Amino acid sequence: MNLFHFPCTAPPRLCVIFFCTVLAASASAKNVLLLISDNQSWFDVGCYGNDVVETPNIDKLAAEGVRFEQAFATTASCGPSRAVMYTGLLTHANGQYAHPHREHNQEIRPDVTTIFEMLKSNGYRAGLVGKDHVRPVEKYPFDFNPKKRQGSRNVAWMAKQADEFFGSETDTPFFLVMSFSDPHPTSIDGTGWGIKTQIEGYTPKTYDPAAIKVPPFLPDTANVREGIAGYYQQISRMDFGVGEVLKALEKSGRAEDTLVIFIADHGTSEPGAMGTHYEPGVRVPFIVRNPKAKKSGIVNQGLVAFTDLTPTILDWTGTKFDGTEKLHGRSFLPILESENPEGWDGALLSHVGHDVFAHYPMRTLRGTRYKLIWNIIWRAEYPLPIDTVQRRTWVENRASGSKTIGNRTIDAFLHRPQLEFYDLQSDPWESKNLIESDDPEIQKIRDDMIEELAERLEKQADPWMRKYHPLRSGQ
Repeated sequence: MNLFHFPCTAPPRLCVIFFCTVLAASASAKNVLLLISDNQSWFDVGCYGNDVVETPNIDKLAAEGVRFEQAFATTASCGPSRAVMYTGLLTHANGQYAHPHREHNQEIRPDVTTIFEMLKSNGYRAGLVGKDHVRPVEKYPFDFNPKKRQGSRNVAWMAKQADEFFGSETDTPFFLVMSFSDPHPTSIDGTGWGIKTQIEGYTPKTYDPAAIKVPPFLPDTANVREGIAGYYQQISRMDFGVGEVLKALEKSGRAEDTLVIFIADHGTSEPGAMGTHYEPGVRVPFIVRNPKAKKSGIVNQGLVAFTDLTPTILDWTGTKFDGTEKLHGRSFLPILESENPEGWDGALLSHVGHDVFAHYPMRTLRGTRYKLIWNIIWRAEYPLPIDTVQRRTWVENRASGSKTIGNRTIDAFLHRPQLEFYDLQSDPWESKNLIESDDPEIQKIRDDMIEELAERLEKQADPWMRKYHPLRSGQ
């Protein structure tokens, strides 16, 4: 849109009023930059307490904005998680039950509207650079979607695309997604992680496997340590890309009108994370920089989830959407400068499957201290995602004859009860299921959470509730 060349057949005074109105609208337009890491748990970022992996640019962003301590992907699967981000609807409602590509062939429902469609109706320019993992294409009307083989791992190329995007059509507000493929594993062979191809202008970090602190849900072996070292190497490369994109935003002069959000689509790809509702799978880094905020460096204890992204973007951009009341989240803009916001004490999660080989629907209610997981088809053996079952951690663990995987027995990992209930304060790695506790206080909290979970799913018309119910123990 060229503000200085437009037809106006009204009287001169009205033309001036119209012109000033257009200028004011342009000046007040607010942009959104969404940065997405691929498969990264919350504890694998420096500002979240990891003193091994180097993430200076993400840490700087947190110092300039707000870091949510307890933030959640609602499903630990790349494609379905992105569908939640872009629709504001949980997986059981948006229809993308698993990955969209090849044999998995899943996509959002025809009656679902994406944030890209919503913003386009408000005059926004929409772009996505890097990994998409969404379908159908007509639901994602990108104005800018450059492609390059292995481009989503070439963070320098990605930053150049962002620079081009920021520098063009500067009188039009934008929504840009920068979707990195790091630190998603590069293959199913060997460690599965680590930088295989060099990019111009970046020297990879090297991590000593001996210095790695293995989280309790994984076995502490030499090969696991080697894998995490490669994973950290990819995280640092992604962090470099984040820094380059933010430099391009500053150079464009548009940073002061741009809400910046950094998240990971879900947690790490290891067993006990990907395709589960355990903390390493669904708890993610979540950082927001509001250029209009008066405070910075805030650590927010409110529970937020990916269902809150679309409502927040609508709020920030002033975009009207007729179906707002049907969305499953709410705007977190009002709480960005709070440390302990009232009423943000729960998150609802929904998973159907990771791929066509791993159908295992779950619903979870995550509170500030307690967590309830409903395994809907609990009599079936838990099917590991295809990404996880073929990689070294799981393959070598099974070949060794070990009866455990990290802090769980193999039997408990594969054969799950209908309901799991954890006290995350005393058991942060979810190894002690309290569902059959005889403590009256625990029983009361458990029963209240089961009832709340059922009520919320019924209100959302969750299709699985037509056949299954968390209060029917015989299923």
